[in-house]
Amino acid sequence: MRWRRNQDAAFVERWSWAMGQPVHLAVFAESEQAGLDACAAALAELRRVETKLTLFDDASDLCELNRRAGRGSMRVDRDLGTALVLSEGFRTATGGAFNAAVEPLMRAWGFHYPRQNPPSPREIDEAREAVTTAVVEIDGSVVRLPQRHTRLDFGGIGVGYGVDRASAVLRSHGIRRGFVDVSGDCAAIGSPPGESGWRVAIADPRRRGQRLGTRRLTDAALATSANTASTLRFGSMVIGHVLDPDTGWPARALMQSSVVAASAASADALSTATLVSGKRPPGVCEVIALPTQS
Repeated sequence: MRWRRNQDAAFVERWSWAMGQPVHLAVFAESEQAGLDACAAALAELRRVETKLTLFDDASDLCELNRRAGRGSMRVDRDLGTALVLSEGFRTATGGAFNAAVEPLMRAWGFHYPRQNPPSPREIDEAREAVTTAVVEIDGSVVRLPQRHTRLDFGGIGVGYGVDRASAVLRSHGIRRGFVDVSGDCAAIGSPPGESGWRVAIADPRRRGQRLGTRRLTDAALATSANTASTLRFGSMVIGHVLDPDTGWPARALMQSSVVAASAASADALSTATLVSGKRPPGVCEVIALPTQS
């Protein structure tokens, strides 16, 4: 990346790992040390959010809530509470195309626990029913999952929420020009000096190393969902990780969906919903859709 430098701004980049994915941070700050401190704080925030919302640590708040399904209520903190409220809002707005209660289907297909063979039609139907009938009761900071089969999975919104929190931390450190990217889920603060926005490339899944296009982001976010990267294989059957709650099978409406929205959580959830439904959901600034190959 090359920009016309502002004499009063130090450009700092940081590459690392959080939320199970590569992270790239870029900021313009009043000094190199200020930029490094801001990036360190943002990275720490991503990792803090991960400890709350991950399914891959039994000590996380999300795992504890899932364990209480059908048993009793739980008082949740800001992170889990916000993720729940956002998720329920997106489930309603998308007619269920985005559904954080998708974990039973993810588990049935083997994304959470490996299996040798694909699930039977009965397994898919049982998991799909657990997903589509799930209820999340939210009363302030108290949450209840009344049905014992309900399990939540924030794989479609957790990274976006983390990116938003990291962006907020950068702003709290005085950053007015910054960029947070967690494996393609990204958010822009302002613009680089002399530029109309932060330049983001959208990969073409059909051609390695090629792009569908680029977008410039200013105080906006972009996320991409596809069923071409994170997959499982059962013989000749290749299963993508974005599942359709209605059918119980991988989403097939589109090959890839990129969404530009006001927040990273919105872009994350709505790119998933668009991939599932093939429809433009509300609250989206722009959709870059790649149709399924015939």
